[in-house]
Amino acid sequence: MVGAHGWILVGKSMHHDTTTLSRYVPDLAKDKFHVWITKYHYVPISILGVILLAIGGLPFVLWGIFARTVAGLHFTWLVNSATHTWGSRRFKTRDLSTNSWWVAILSWGEGWHNNHHAHPVSARHGLRWYEVDFNWYGIWLMNKLGLARDIYRVKLSALKTYTAPNHDEANAPAVASAASAAIAVAASESKLVSA
Repeated sequence: MVGAHGWILVGKSMHHDTTTLSRYVPDLAKDKFHVWITKYHYVPISILGVILLAIGGLPFVLWGIFARTVAGLHFTWLVNSATHTWGSRRFKTRDLSTNSWWVAILSWGEGWHNNHHAHPVSARHGLRWYEVDFNWYGIWLMNKLGLARDIYRVKLSALKTYTAPNHDEANAPAVASAASAAIAVAASESKLVSA
C-alpha cells in the first residue's frame, strides 16, 4: 500500500506551501490555523492516538485512528473510481465525471461528482432535493450556528443545465486515451520495480 498510495500519507499532497494554498484556497491561506494545520497535520492525529491509547488501549487506537483512516481513504478512492466509470452526467465537463446516487449515499454526498466537477467551488454537490448530500447538511448547520460563513453554493435553477450524451459514446476517445495512459504508466512502474 505504501508504494502505491504512500504519496497521500507522506508525500507532498499533505505538505503544501502557502503559495500553493493561496492559488486554490486563498481565504484559507490567510487563516493562521489552516496554514498551521497544513504544515503540522500529524499533530492532532498523534494527540488523539495517545488519548485513545490511554482511554481504551490498542483496540481504541486501531478503530479510532487506523480503521477510520483506511475507511476514509477507501471512500475517497471509491468516489474517484466509481463516479468516473458509472453514472449519469448533468453537465458537460472535460472529464469522465458522473453523478452516482449509491456512491453519494456511501460517501455522504461526494457521489454527485459531475456536479462537483462542473462547479468545484460550490459547497453543495447535491443540487436537487432528492440528491442526498450529508456534507452539505453539515455545512448548512454550521452556518446556522455561526461556525461557517461566506459559503458559496450553486443553485440549479440559476444554471443552464446540460445532459451529456451516453457516457460511453461521449467519452470513447477519452476512455481510449486513459487506457493508453494507464498502460504506459503500468509499463513505466514495472520498469521502476524491476530496476
